[in-house]
Amino acid sequence: MLRSVLVVSAALVLSGSSAVAQGAAKACVADVKKNCEGVEPGEGRIADCIKKHVGDLSAPCQELLASTTAAAKACTDDVKQQCADARRRAAKIVCLKSALTNLSDGCKSAISKVAAGGK
Repeated sequence: MLRSVLVVSAALVLSGSSAVAQGAAKACVADVKKNCEGVEPGEGRIADCIKKHVGDLSAPCQELLASTTAAAKACTDDVKQQCADARRRAAKIVCLKSALTNLSDGCKSAISKVAAGGK
């Protein structure tokens, strides 16, 4: 699930969706650096670290993670349908960004919430 969250977050940030979401994303990057320093990326280690320290994350980061998790759940079928051929995370991000206009209303609504900073 965290991978889907990261894909949706990255697609939104890359699309320049909003300064609010980008600010929250920067807060999350800082929080992860602070709380997961020394954790080697790969094999879900960063995701595990984030889960362990979710209570230590800043409020903007927690809000962004919560809304992005909801968006990832709402968009799961859309991502599978629109980006079935994309295997790697980077390819899914590019695919999702290009498919934004073709997503379901529920997915678009959830993404809009993320773009508004999770509120």
